[in-house]
Order: sequence, then C-alpha cells, then structure tokens
Amino acid sequence: MEGIEALLDAHGFGPGGVSLTPNPEPLDGLIRLILAQQNTWAVAQRQWEALKAAYPHWEAALLAEPEEIETVLRGAGGGLACSKSRAVWGILRRLEEERGRPSLRFLHRLPPAEARTVLQALPGVGQRTASLLLLFHLAQPAAAVDSNIERLLHRLEVVPPGWKADRQELWLEGVLPADAPLRAAFHRAGVRHGREICTRHAPRCPACVLREWCPSAQFFVTESAPD
Repeated sequence: MEGIEALLDAHGFGPGGVSLTPNPEPLDGLIRLILAQQNTWAVAQRQWEALKAAYPHWEAALLAEPEEIETVLRGAGGGLACSKSRAVWGILRRLEEERGRPSLRFLHRLPPAEARTVLQALPGVGQRTASLLLLFHLAQPAAAVDSNIERLLHRLEVVPPGWKADRQELWLEGVLPADAPLRAAFHRAGVRHGREICTRHAPRCPACVLREWCPSAQFFVTESAPD
C-alpha cells in the first residue's frame, strides 16, 4: 500500500479516493467507452456529440443502418468508425431483442459478477471495457487496467512479464482494497502517471515517486535532475 499511497498523493488524490455517482443510464457510458477504444478522449467526445445530435434517443439509432452510424462517426474524425458503428448498433439490437428496449438500467439491480457477464456478452465489450463501466458508471469496485497501468505494473515487476491486462486486473482485484472510490483514484492516477512520467519510450524516472520500488528505473534513469 505504501507505493499505492505515494502514487495517489503524487497525482492529487486523497485517502477518500474519487467521488463516484452511478450513471442512471449505463448504456450512455458504455457507448462512450466503445467510442474511446483506440481513440483520444477528445475524439471520442466529438464522436459522442455527433452521435447524439444525429440520434437523440437510442431507439432512433436502432432504426438506422450500421453504415449510417459509421458515416456519423467518420464525420467526427477518429479511427475504427466501421467496427465501432457495428458494435454500437449491435449492442442496441441485442438489448432490444433480449430486454425489450435499448437500455442498461437493469444493471443497477444485478450483482457485479452478473453485470459483468451481461456486459461481456455484448458486441465490442471486453474485460477492460466492462471493468471501466462497472467502476465509473455503476460505482462498483472493479479493477480496470489500461495500457498505461499495464506498462507500469510490468516495469515495477509486480506481475510476470507475460501477463496481459486481463490477468493484471485479476491480480489487482486481490491487491487493491475493494473500495470503488479508491480503485477509481488508482486507475486515474495510474493512467496519468503512465502518460506523464512512466511513458513508453522515455520514462522520466528521476521525477517518479515509485522509483525506489522500481527495478526497471536503473535501465532508464539518467543524470538529469527531476523536473
């Protein structure tokens, strides 16, 4: 926990973690997460705004063809418009067929494990996307791992080299307290740390608060002083 506390403190998160408010309609959150896959948040936000402008209600999007949704997403910029439009339309269609309407409000009534099963059965939804939805839109204590956190854990050598994000998530489940605000803070701090300090090609080890716990620092550290 000492290293975790140092990471949280370095990025401005207190012991209470992040305040979380469950999303009344988790489907909105899921579509946002689909759009954010392999996109910057700025691009995903533009696509979201374009999508909602074209289809104010999900029932309207359901009446469209996937190609029409693709055109909307492509017009907002960003990549993978084809696969994302089919994932969005496929999710809406699946919910309409199985639940009678395109909505995920029923997830609020399910235990986290059951909600995860439902989510990961939907088109385009893998373990990471399900974990992010559970954590940030349902306020459930999931442990989400993105590429920044994956890199951070490997460099700290707290997980075996071959472990991918899905196995790292399971490991984190046993390491982090089962507290959603704390896990949300850890996720945001880890992502920020990976983007600003523990970068892929030129990590700023002298400025890293985790340096004393990091076996990999010796391979990257230079004589330069911390910023």
